[in-house]
Amino acid sequence: FAVAAAAGSAADKPTPSHVDDVLLDGLLASAILPVVALAVATAAFGNELSDKTLANLTQTPLAYWRIALPKLLAVLTVTAPGLVAGTLGSVLLVFRLVPLEGAGRAAAAAAVAMAVGLTVYSTLFLWAGLVTSHPLAYGLLYVFVWEGLFATFVNGIRYLSVRQYTLGIAKAIDGSRFAGPDQHVLGSAAAIVGALVVIVGFGLLVVRKLRRMDVP
Repeated sequence: FAVAAAAGSAADKPTPSHVDDVLLDGLLASAILPVVALAVATAAFGNELSDKTLANLTQTPLAYWRIALPKLLAVLTVTAPGLVAGTLGSVLLVFRLVPLEGAGRAAAAAAVAMAVGLTVYSTLFLWAGLVTSHPLAYGLLYVFVWEGLFATFVNGIRYLSVRQYTLGIAKAIDGSRFAGPDQHVLGSAAAIVGALVVIVGFGLLVVRKLRRMDVP
């Protein structure tokens, strides 16, 4: 909210493209979204791993997906309300203060995109929390090196970037988002398909890891 208020009250009023680049891409999708998902999702199985009780849990008659899905839903329950509400409020605030047209649609597009991006990141980091003993370190490397560096400057990697999926979904909902000549994000179809592939793919990897892991 502070960034949105500062942008809206600045002498040089931002354009929609500047709002997209600074608020949606530069702050929300690139930093706040992945860090929030990383902090919560990698710790989802933390108690079971530290207490050595995950082995007992995986040996129950429950299907493995019934162990994984509640963990994912718990992560989303903790993180989604604040993230979505913050995104909605920030975009509405900056559009009202500037002012810019289409505040409602822009805010809705950003909020939905953040919710989808949160689900994608949470599934990915839920798996990371199971396969490594240092998920935060590897997760931060992924966020700031892969997503922040390579996916920004190497065009082909955009198709393997959760941040790009998030921005592409925002553009799919509101066509005026990221429509400037210097703004390049994934098309709607690629963003939606990519997000679904990551959610399903890493969801299956979580189930596979639960099935195969040997916890002493």
